[in-house]
Amino acid sequence: MSSEDWYRNESWNASIEEHFYSKLKRTRTQRDQYLVIQALTLADTYPEVSLRLVNEYFESRKDQFDDIRALLAKANACKTLNDLDGCISAFKEVLGREREFPNYQTGVYLDYPYLVATQKIENEYANAVDVLNEHVDRLTFPLDYYKWHASKALINNDGSEAQKALDAAKVKRSGFRFHQDVGLVGKEHEKTIKHLCKIST
Repeated sequence: MSSEDWYRNESWNASIEEHFYSKLKRTRTQRDQYLVIQALTLADTYPEVSLRLVNEYFESRKDQFDDIRALLAKANACKTLNDLDGCISAFKEVLGREREFPNYQTGVYLDYPYLVATQKIENEYANAVDVLNEHVDRLTFPLDYYKWHASKALINNDGSEAQKALDAAKVKRSGFRFHQDVGLVGKEHEKTIKHLCKIST
């Protein structure tokens, strides 16, 4: 790790934390950004640390510029901890901020419904479908189409939507000239794909 990556630590312990805060104290203009980047980096592996950094960000931030990324870190950390209520709450906050700042868009319009659908959170079904319909014109990559159709298929037990999701999962080239492997459906979706196969028949 280069000296410039002190805020992208992929592991965490007392000495790393001490080094991180010693560097953070010396920063003047980008402190908020460094906190959020580190929180995002640790969300999947050290979720408790990530949440602590997110809380610190919101308590000390100078402006709201990095709020959406901080909320994404919170959502990812909550998901890692299997705190689905916390994850959904953070996802909804992100969607709210995106409506306020339409130039700042994330993939939460797909991640939120997909989580709701795959985890069978029935009290969120209606809102999840509304979010899918609201953002249908943003679909770009095969993974986007997969999550959109898979969410609808699982929520409505719709065989036609399941087949469309399965078709998107079979795509092996993104269609983008220089990034053929970007936005494809990965192996982490295999369990859901098996379920979709049952719905589609």
